[in-house]
Amino acid sequence: MEEIKAIIFDLGGVIIDLDQESEIRYFVEQGIPDYENIFSQKNMTNFFKEQEVGDISEPEFYEGFRKLTNVRLSDEKIEEGWNKILTDFLSERIMYLEELSKRYPIYLFSNTNTIHTREFEKRCLGQFGRPLSSYFRELFYSQELGLRKPEREAFIKVIELAGLDVKTTVFIDDNRDNIEGAISVGLQTMHLTSPTTILDLKF
Repeated sequence: MEEIKAIIFDLGGVIIDLDQESEIRYFVEQGIPDYENIFSQKNMTNFFKEQEVGDISEPEFYEGFRKLTNVRLSDEKIEEGWNKILTDFLSERIMYLEELSKRYPIYLFSNTNTIHTREFEKRCLGQFGRPLSSYFRELFYSQELGLRKPEREAFIKVIELAGLDVKTTVFIDDNRDNIEGAISVGLQTMHLTSPTTILDLKF
C-alpha cells in the first residue's frame, strides 16, 4: 500500500454493526411474513435504491412500503421497524476515530436515507454528546449526493467534493461491490470482513 494521506470510511458494517435480523423479525411480527423476500437489503429493490439517492420523499417511501407489502402500517411503525437494522455506536470505535482524526483527515461515505440518517445521528449525539460530523472532516450521504456506491460516478463526486488525491486516499468498506467501485477510480482500498473491525486496522 502506498502512502496514505486521507481515509474514507463506510458506516454500516464498518463503524456501526447492522442487525438485519431484528428488522426482518419486527416486520414479520407486524404481519409481513415474506418481508425478507420483498424488501430486505439482501434482495434490494429499485424502490429501496430510489430512497437511498433521494428520489422519493419520506411520505412517498411510507406509502410505497405499504403498497409493496400490502400491509397498512402507520408511518411511525414503518420508521420504527426500518431503524431496527441500526445498532448503537460502540465507544471503542468512536474513540479510535477520534484518535485517528488527529493524524489523518477522515471522511464518511454511506449509502443511506433520511430515516436512517436521522436515527444514527440522534444516537451518536445521545451516546457521546457530540454530533457524528464532529468526528469527520466531512460526511457524504448517498441521499444528498443523488448517487450511491458502487457507482463510479459516486466515488468521483466524493473525491471532487473533498479535494482528495485517489493515490493517497484509502477507502474502507465491508461490501465487495463497493470496494470494486472504489478501485475503478484509483482509490486504495481495505475490504473489512468479519471478524476484523476497524480496531484491527493499523495506520
